[in-house]
Amino acid sequence: MTDVLRPYRVLHTSDWHMGHELFGHVRDVEHDMFLDWLLDRLKTEDADLLLVTGDIYDVANPPIAVMARFYRFLRDATTACPQLTVVIIGGNHDSAARINLPSALLGPGRVHLVGSLPRKDGATDCDRLLLPLPGRGGATAAWLAAVPYCRPGDLASRGLEGLYAEVLDAGKERSGALPLILTGHLHVWGGDVSEQSERRIAVGGEEAEAAALFDDRAAYVALGHLHRPQDIPGATPIRYAGSPFPLSATERLYRHSVTVVDLVDGGARIRDEPIPRPAPFLAVPDSGPMPLADVENAIAALDLDADIARGLQPFVEISVLVDGPEPHLQTRVLAALSGKPVRLTRIVRVQANEPDGRAIDARQADLSELKPEAVFAELFEREHGGEPPAALMHAFLSLMIDVQGARD
Repeated sequence: MTDVLRPYRVLHTSDWHMGHELFGHVRDVEHDMFLDWLLDRLKTEDADLLLVTGDIYDVANPPIAVMARFYRFLRDATTACPQLTVVIIGGNHDSAARINLPSALLGPGRVHLVGSLPRKDGATDCDRLLLPLPGRGGATAAWLAAVPYCRPGDLASRGLEGLYAEVLDAGKERSGALPLILTGHLHVWGGDVSEQSERRIAVGGEEAEAAALFDDRAAYVALGHLHRPQDIPGATPIRYAGSPFPLSATERLYRHSVTVVDLVDGGARIRDEPIPRPAPFLAVPDSGPMPLADVENAIAALDLDADIARGLQPFVEISVLVDGPEPHLQTRVLAALSGKPVRLTRIVRVQANEPDGRAIDARQADLSELKPEAVFAELFEREHGGEPPAALMHAFLSLMIDVQGARD
């Protein structure tokens, strides 16, 4: 089949978080199963491009075994799919230098790793950022603007909108009539954030509207950072591919997938391929928090495969309804779980008959369950009455982002 008749096919995936642990439980088996599935999918789809939009690793300095797993996959993918191009950008969890380094060893070729925004003489180096994507006949079939997660120093005074405007101008000049793919690792306003496992990040302290960043000069905008696969409204297809499996209990109802993109007629035709979930996520009780005795009964009623491998045992979150001190709650829950082939993530205490207006500082809640912006809004209402002005809330969120960036 010639390049003229055959659409250029992209598999977009993101946020692998290799090396991730959930409350002390390693996810290596789940990652191995995902990578095996992805390799098979690349062959089945006869993909031209594998595009990974950031957060390859869960931490900036991952263990050697985790990096070895990543490079084995790259070797296997490029061996099994001789025509495959691979483009991987850095995310906020990644060390930009660690992602960049192999590019110096690999040189020009089929695997491109872009950990940080390429720069030359203090300006964006669009010659390195813009990648021609070869088709099956060898001629360029499309172009890709590989914009990774950007730090404030990457923006100078132009801001996020100025950066993407510059990249789109340069990309369209090079691509001409060929399709242009644009990438990013950031939180675009309106995207659905997981409560426990995603940081609210934005470049330069900004959360921008998609319409202000992306236009129809890009045939497809491939984003990373948010773990739920989702489309963002805009003038062109804009999509978060999402993570390969849940990274917290709050993500257990997500429908994880990879996004298959066919570049056709100057645009993009998109579909999802669901990723099999290696390990179930269970909420006990499944109908919501209940008194401790009922929770113990619900745990006893769990019907699970006793022979399942440890790395594939279900994760379980326990929710207990309490109306006063329960000094033996944890002991009783752990005793009920004893011998069950599960991996406990956490035990959540939910206060019964709590008045809706009860102040945050009077509640029995884990700090991990409180959203900083909700605490800020409630404290503002307590002191001043009413909701905080939009500008003040934006300033608070910007401060949060700056603090998180300093910690990174």
